[in-house]
Order: sequence, then C-alpha cells, then structure tokens
Amino acid sequence: MAQLFDDIFRTLCEKNPHLLIPLINEAFRKNYPITEKIELLSGEHHILSEHGKSLAERITDSAIRIGNKIYHLECQSSPDGTMALRMVEYDFHIALENVEKTSQGYRIRFPESAVLYLRHGKTTPDEIQMEVVFPDNATVTYRVPIIKVQQYTEDDIIGKQLYFLIPYAIMKYEHAGKEVLSKISAEYEAFYRGMLDARDEGLLNEYDMSNIIDFTNRLASYLFEENQEMKREVNAVMGGEVLETYADRMIAKGRLEGEIEGERKGRLEGEIEGERRGRLEGKVAILHELDFTIDKIAERLSLSVEQVKEILEQI
Repeated sequence: MAQLFDDIFRTLCEKNPHLLIPLINEAFRKNYPITEKIELLSGEHHILSEHGKSLAERITDSAIRIGNKIYHLECQSSPDGTMALRMVEYDFHIALENVEKTSQGYRIRFPESAVLYLRHGKTTPDEIQMEVVFPDNATVTYRVPIIKVQQYTEDDIIGKQLYFLIPYAIMKYEHAGKEVLSKISAEYEAFYRGMLDARDEGLLNEYDMSNIIDFTNRLASYLFEENQEMKREVNAVMGGEVLETYADRMIAKGRLEGEIEGERKGRLEGEIEGERRGRLEGKVAILHELDFTIDKIAERLSLSVEQVKEILEQI
C-alpha cells in the first residue's frame, strides 16, 4: 500500500511538478503563483568516495528549484520515528550536490524541506526537530514542517490551490462506512467543480485534471476494494477518462446547438446555455451507465425526474 502512495506522489511530482508550488507556499509561507517557473531536480543522490566513485545511492521524493532556492518534499503514509534521521540525510546530500565555492572554501546550504503525512494522530507534532551539535559545541536545531493532509477540508484544498492533495483526501474515509456516502459525494463534487474552475482560469490543464482524477480513483479502488458502493460514489463524480471524454463530446454538441439557437436569441446566451446543457448531459449519462436510478440521478444533480428522463431519451 505504501508503494501506491509513493508512486502517486512521485508521478505527480514528475509529470505535474507545478502542483507542488501551492504545497511550498503552504509549508513555508511563500506566495509563488502556481504558474511560477520551476526546475525539477534529480531524486537520485550519490555518496562518493575520495576518488569520485559512487558508493551508494539515496532516493528522495521531490526536490525542486525556484529561482535560487531549493525545496524538498517527502511523502509519508503514517508518522515515523525515523523520519527526522532520513530527512537530515536527504537534505545533506541535496546540499552537497549544490555546494557553493567561496573565497574561504565551500558553503553548503540546506534546502527548505517539509513532509506530507497522509495519516496523523493526536500526538503527531507540527514539525520534525533534530539538534545538530558541531565540534565547537555550536548547536543548530534542524526543523522540518509537517503537512497533515487529513486536516485540510475541500474548501482549504480548493481555496489554497492544493490540488496535489485531492487524491489523498479520500484516505480520511478509509475506515468509514456507508454513513459517509453523501459526504464523500459532496466533497468530490466540490473538488471536481473546483478543478473545472481552475482549468477555466488557466491554473490547471486537462493533463493535470486527468492525472488527479486517475490517482483519486486508483486510491479509492484500493481503499474500498470490498465496498463497491463507496468506490462507485467516488467514480461517479471523479469519473476520470471516461467522464471527461464523454463530457467533452456533450459540451461540443451543446456549443453547436447553442450557436444555432444563438442566431435567434443572441449568440452568447445560446453558447452558455448549450455548454451548460452539454455538461449536464455528460453527468446524467455517466451516472446512468453506473446503474444509478433515475430518482438518484435527479437527486444528485438537482433535477426533476422528468428532466432526467428527457435527457436520457435525447442521448
């Protein structure tokens, strides 16, 4: 299971690295725009012998450069007593690989680092700490903030542009029962609408959305392997590739109808109505394919039963 968490984290870091920017803003109180130019650094760090031969290798989850600053993020499924040791080791190797030459010799600068805890308990601290004592007894406290994913609501995630956390948000329901079905539905509909708005504003693209949706569904399928109803609830509103492909066809169809209608009642008004209709038809079709009853579809989409029947007859 931990491997799936790591794979999702590393894939998003590699394929959609700009989604890390809001996490950096959250962890370190920065204010970078999500469109800020970034450089994704290698996750492989080598320990070298005196002759320059690689003796060992350390793999970090994510290190990126923004301007002249380096940031390092790690993902941890549960609190771990060894995390402080691993983080200081990772950061030391990142610092060594970005050493600066000075008039007196060399300077290494540790990156700003944070850890995502996908689960946490009541005693989980807000930061990792370690004291580093040098030979002259100078002491430095090494600190790494912790991002506790399950503390963030859907409003927090959308409002702070923390789209990277959407796949992991489902984990707070991993031990829940059917009593949370309506809550899951409302939460993931909010995520989906938030991503659509972000796409329209140029903050996300279709590739970002596709990966976020795909990984959300993969985690839901794993967590709810023996609870098909809960799995289906997530898939109904985060339908991934199928939903997007079908919805896009419906949107295109709606725009065409809107243009025709626009000749009679004003082009802009017609296009808006056509696009709205297209999205609605796409959602109705997917819910119907997932065996939702007409009554359930009507309740989910705030439509009348007659409206749902009319849409199903047309598509």
